[in-house]
Amino acid sequence: MQTKKFLKVLGSVALGVLFLWLAFREVEFSELIESTRGMSWFWILPFTAATLLAHYIRAIRWEMLFTNKEKVPAKTTLFTGVLFGYLVNIPLPRVGEVARPVYVARQVDESNSKIIGTIVLERVVDLLGMLLLMAFVVVFLIADPQVLSRLFGIDITNPETQFNFILTLGKYGLIAFAGIGVLYWLFKKASERTEGRVSDFVYKIQRIIKTFVDGLLAIRELKNWPLFIFHSILIWVFYIGMTYIGFWMFNMQEVFDLGITEAIVLTVVSAVGISIPTPGGIGTYHLFITKALFIFYAVPEATGLAYATIAHATTLIIIIISSPLLLTIDKFVMMKNEEQKSTENIPD
Repeated sequence: MQTKKFLKVLGSVALGVLFLWLAFREVEFSELIESTRGMSWFWILPFTAATLLAHYIRAIRWEMLFTNKEKVPAKTTLFTGVLFGYLVNIPLPRVGEVARPVYVARQVDESNSKIIGTIVLERVVDLLGMLLLMAFVVVFLIADPQVLSRLFGIDITNPETQFNFILTLGKYGLIAFAGIGVLYWLFKKASERTEGRVSDFVYKIQRIIKTFVDGLLAIRELKNWPLFIFHSILIWVFYIGMTYIGFWMFNMQEVFDLGITEAIVLTVVSAVGISIPTPGGIGTYHLFITKALFIFYAVPEATGLAYATIAHATTLIIIIISSPLLLTIDKFVMMKNEEQKSTENIPD
């Protein structure tokens, strides 16, 4: 098992290195440095604010998926969990998606599998949001949709490609739900026919599956749909804002006439790039953003790569600094709450 995990991490790192090489191979280092000389560092501050607000809104939205009102984590804990998950994702791609719910589950004494179920649900919502935004970009914002084929390597404007993509998503979704259902039924039957330790083990597995499904189906008990949708939209608004602020770092809004429309397009492109499992999106983000700026808006690759490198590095630094800080704050707040509860329980 350890060997398998090591090989996964090694493969992810190798993939990141490959994409980094593809991004940097046609750009001279001197050109990259030259592109950063006229950069306005002031815009790092609003970029940082937009990044943290996007993650905080994600934590607020996540709070709405906790159906057990007696075990709803504090906003500080949820925000810490979100940043901690991103921190773990830097060296270990996708592991942060498990580290985040496990951290929060321990803080509120809730089932790991149930909270992991809410993360899967959240990712489904994010995927739907990305697909809708991508459709909006293709239909309304790209003058020549065929240029997307040059960027992604496939003709995403082809109806057959779109149909096959939707069909594949639906197929794997149905297989996942059916598989979980079958596993639950098998373990339920096994628990009825076995005794002793084997029965206890089977029952525990059955409970894990059930609590995972409970987390996944938390959407059924969502009371405030408009607010949930608003938060989902707001997350993308801040992501787009991060991209747009990056333009001002390099004066690209003036030199290349890049505005909010272009920021929306690049946000979709970056979302696709980051979905490829490399450590912290390293390499994929650099390549996709650089090529998109060059292909769509004729931004020189040296400038585009400088933009991608600074934006990505800033994001990683924000996560690396804020995550340990939030972990400390959350631990302090939890200790204070426990002390307060102990004081309240002492009889007069």
